[in-house]
Amino acid sequence: MKTIIHPTYFPNIEFFSNLLKSKNLIFEINDFYQKQTFRNRASIFGSNGKLKLIIPVIFSSSKKEKLKDIRICNNSNWQKNHLKSIQIAYRSSPYFEFFEHYFIEIFEDKEEFLIDITIKSIAIIFNIIEKDLKFKFTSGYQDNYNSDSDFRNLSIRNRRVKKNLIKPYSQVFETEHGFISNLSVIDLIFNEGLNGVNYFNKTNT
Repeated sequence: MKTIIHPTYFPNIEFFSNLLKSKNLIFEINDFYQKQTFRNRASIFGSNGKLKLIIPVIFSSSKKEKLKDIRICNNSNWQKNHLKSIQIAYRSSPYFEFFEHYFIEIFEDKEEFLIDITIKSIAIIFNIIEKDLKFKFTSGYQDNYNSDSDFRNLSIRNRRVKKNLIKPYSQVFETEHGFISNLSVIDLIFNEGLNGVNYFNKTNT
C-alpha cells in the first residue's frame, strides 16, 4: 500500500496507524507550508487536560514557502519546554522510566529545518516499538493522487475524526478529565508500552 503523507511532529494515533500500515511510505515535503496544522505541533495529556506542543517556525505566508524549506525558530527554549512538559505529563505513567531517555535524546541537538525534527520524532517511535522506518520524499509536488494513497489531509487540525475510530486505553489523568482521543502516539507509548503495537493491530484505524 502506497501512502503519501506529511511528516508531522510526534504524530497522533490515527496518523501513526497509517504510517504503520504503509508498505511504501512517501513523505510530502514539496507542497506549500500551511500554518495551524500538525506539521509543527502535537497534543499530549497534561494534568489540566489536552496540552499542545508547538515548534516555533520562521514562516511568511506571502513567500509561499515549501514544507522542506521551513526553518525552526531556535531563539526560544522550546526544546527544553517540550521535554519538561512530556516529563511532567507522563512521569507517573507505567512505562515512563523505560522510554524517557528516547525523548531526552531528541531534544539534545538543535535542528535547522522542521522536517528534520518531525522525521526524527517519527523515527523515535518506530525505534521504541522495534519497527523499521523506511520512507522516501516526494521529488516534486503533485496535486492529485489516487484517493487510496493520499493521506495528506491527516495533517489538518480540527478535521472530523470518525466516531469510535480510536479505541480507549488507560491514561494517566483519565480520572480527572475522562478519556481524550487521538492524542500524540507519545500518550499511547507511555501508557501502554510495547502493547501499543497490539493496540494498532486491534484498532479499526
